[in-house]
Amino acid sequence: RSSDLATSPNTAEPTSASAASPNAPEAESTKALTAEERKDAVRKEIAKKKSGKTFVRDPRPHFSVVFCGHVDAGKSTCSGRLMADAGLVDEREMEKIKRDAIANKREGWEYAYVFDVSDEERARGKTHETGAGYFETPHRRITILDAPGHKAFVPSMIGGATQAEICVLVVSARTGEFESGFDKSGQTREHVLLVRTCGVKQMICVINKMDEVEWSEERYNQILERLRPFLKSNGYDEKLGNLLIMPVSALGGKNISKPLEAGQCSFYSGPCLLDYVNNLQLLDTRKEDDALAIPLVGAYKDEGKVYVYGKCESGSLVVGDKLQILPNKTEVIVEGITIENTELDKCYPGDNVQIRVRGVDENEVHGGYMLTSIPTTLKAVEYIQARVMILDVRNILSAGSKMMIHIHTAQEEVTIHKILATIDKKTNDVIEKEPSFVKGGDTMMVRLELERPLVIETHTEFDKLARFMLREDGKTIALGVVTKLYESTKDSMAGKN
Repeated sequence: RSSDLATSPNTAEPTSASAASPNAPEAESTKALTAEERKDAVRKEIAKKKSGKTFVRDPRPHFSVVFCGHVDAGKSTCSGRLMADAGLVDEREMEKIKRDAIANKREGWEYAYVFDVSDEERARGKTHETGAGYFETPHRRITILDAPGHKAFVPSMIGGATQAEICVLVVSARTGEFESGFDKSGQTREHVLLVRTCGVKQMICVINKMDEVEWSEERYNQILERLRPFLKSNGYDEKLGNLLIMPVSALGGKNISKPLEAGQCSFYSGPCLLDYVNNLQLLDTRKEDDALAIPLVGAYKDEGKVYVYGKCESGSLVVGDKLQILPNKTEVIVEGITIENTELDKCYPGDNVQIRVRGVDENEVHGGYMLTSIPTTLKAVEYIQARVMILDVRNILSAGSKMMIHIHTAQEEVTIHKILATIDKKTNDVIEKEPSFVKGGDTMMVRLELERPLVIETHTEFDKLARFMLREDGKTIALGVVTKLYESTKDSMAGKN
């Protein structure tokens, strides 16, 4: 089995992460703790610090929904239509946007312009960066993340997917457009792989522009015949309850915020997009009494105050809390919490939050850093062991091969330190121990060396901080999950060699 891999005795080996965490409570750190004991000790310490404070939480679940898919499928139009229907774009602003679209010879793109706000995006008709919008319904609080579809902007798309619980995959029903997006060089396939790797568990696939094919059931089924097996192979299946496929017309506003009119589409009788999200139930995997984990997207300064921002993946924080930013272990004080332009006293798992902090400069915080509690179960590492599936590479991969790793909000250079084994992707049985190289289609157990320390967890402990993709020359070449952390650093390894 892959978990029983032997290692060569004449190779310097990193030391496995010990059971006792350097950030565990002092009273507990004198003895080795199991992972569960360590978690309980941290929970107790956090609870002790927050005892006596009472807060009222909004009972409505907060969902982050990322819209992705191939170029020109209609992602921004879908996103903009939802925002407009929710009343976030008034009539006067909509008229101005329509005039801008006509001026750019983009008539009919007005809803896309709700999210595509830069002059370049509007002139070229392509989203460059993930846009964000927020609205509320009586049942849900919803953050919309409009991801770019062009392959040149995949890193930005990944940044949006890492913050989402739900993916809306937008597919064009136009003849030729679906095929170009679904072909090997299209982005439909890659985006599905990426959102799955980012840990997005729920998929809504909308077949857009159905009005342009006159709501043809034949065309709809033709698309589903190719799309369904691919989605199923990536874990999205209607029978599992984590996939819904629906026909829509984003530009016409059909089946987006309101159900289809009677007789308009005889082959579909399900809910519209907004109704489905409004009634969706997602399992809470992380609790507010866990160690705080906010993978930071970045930091900025406004009126002399420093703000850090990201999505709260676990734990909670309140104004006045003393926290730390890893890997630098910089201690900060929380001075304010803002969620969607509203000042609050506390944030919870699932919230996209901006936090005003004291004790750090914005230049000292980078994407991929982790805001966490004191104490915490999290730690920064320089070596990891992972199970990696190679997708498609031009050349073979071997020890010393370098590429970019994308994991939660971090993008960092990584080097293959040692290929431990190639394994059967279905059974995990070892095929060959310590092969000299791997190629496209192989699945391997590998030890990776990070250029700089990152806060990472194993997939059994914290799945959201363990899933990653490897990219090279603007292309996703491999997907992986972290199976083991090492305590060794590059400095300590240099002493062994």
